[in-house]
Amino acid sequence: MHTLDQYRGTVVACRYCPPPSLARPETLVALKARFYDAIARVVLDQTHLQVGITGVNSKDPAFVRLDRLDLRNHVDWTSFEDSNHLEPLYLQSMQTQLDSGYDHLSTRPGWRVIVLHKVGAESMEVLYVWNHPHHDGMSGKIFHQNTKSKRNGSDSWTLDLPDPSDKLPPNPEILSPWPMTPAFLLKSLWKELKPSWIFPLHSTHATWAPIQGSPFTTRFRNFMVDNDTVTKVVGACRVHRTTLTGLVQVLVLVSLTSALEDMNGFTSKTPYDLRHILPSNTPQYPCLQPKELMFATIRSKMLARAIDASLSADIMEIIWSVSARVRREIQARLDSGVRNDLIGIMKLVSDWRSQQQSEAHKMRYLSWLVNNLGEGWLLRRAELVLSAEVPSAALSVSIMTVKGGEMCITCSWQDCTVDLGLGERLMGDLKRWLNETGS
Repeated sequence: MHTLDQYRGTVVACRYCPPPSLARPETLVALKARFYDAIARVVLDQTHLQVGITGVNSKDPAFVRLDRLDLRNHVDWTSFEDSNHLEPLYLQSMQTQLDSGYDHLSTRPGWRVIVLHKVGAESMEVLYVWNHPHHDGMSGKIFHQNTKSKRNGSDSWTLDLPDPSDKLPPNPEILSPWPMTPAFLLKSLWKELKPSWIFPLHSTHATWAPIQGSPFTTRFRNFMVDNDTVTKVVGACRVHRTTLTGLVQVLVLVSLTSALEDMNGFTSKTPYDLRHILPSNTPQYPCLQPKELMFATIRSKMLARAIDASLSADIMEIIWSVSARVRREIQARLDSGVRNDLIGIMKLVSDWRSQQQSEAHKMRYLSWLVNNLGEGWLLRRAELVLSAEVPSAALSVSIMTVKGGEMCITCSWQDCTVDLGLGERLMGDLKRWLNETGS
């Protein structure tokens, strides 16, 4: 997708709070040294941060071993004196990283770290940005948590890299069998291969947001929810036997149903982490611990809904009912483990580049996705932002929460596909309804 310019990058941004002894202006050099040390340790621990990608334009791209890595190609530290510069710098850096590609993929791993630091301040903003073939969204969270915990690493800009051959995690379809029933296989293949010129589109296709390859510019908006409200919202979700993810899925549905009155239905998805179902310490990979590794292990649950919902007095009854159903469907998918999953069909695709090119010529299927990375520890603020993904969901809603702190809700979209007013209306609805739910 990166070489076809269908997707550029993902960002997990967190606010770090250095020890008070390193927060003074005169200790800036020591603070930077400590931070680079931590990055070096994480790189040496995580094999996917050490490898390049070769054959990116071929049918068979592959990770390639690199002998060394220069941190100067991956870490950009900006210090400033005026605290008023932080917010515009943060937004500018986020926009730049979401729309920036990756060069020298065969000789340089596809990840970057952007540090925004007001000299003498008690905190600094750290943006971790990566090319999705290297790993998934949960890996971004793992990166920050590991960086916060690492100490006393290398004091050199250039790292000599070990041979990662015996530690590089295999693709999920290789690591585990993915059994499929004949009915599931046939239904999946028919959905993919049936001629659209004979069989009409389903009413839940995102006909309101046709796929456009260019121009590629990501727009995003965010808002924060305080800890007291988050606690009350999560408590209400438990009372109604749902989760925050299920609730946000339905709130998006209600907002878009009101905004796009000509639509008869929508399809969305919820990505979730495979680490909890992939095997550990297998005979072929005895050192493999999926829960600790940064790699790409995402699958998703599709939701198709056509609901006549309006902002009426009983809207919450509808929301809680559908949210509980969403939660049950996601749980059922999780409980099924590796059975009847689209990953099992991946081995049937011989050329993913051609596959993605063909996807760009179809009608968009997904209207939105909701991605929840859960809680992060040892941080003051955390935010997940996805760049536009040309053939996938028109709107990407991301949730990330600091343990005992604020929750950040972000929505991103491709500028030429989604009207700015629609994106801002959606975010206004979500902010208002979440605060009302937690009041």
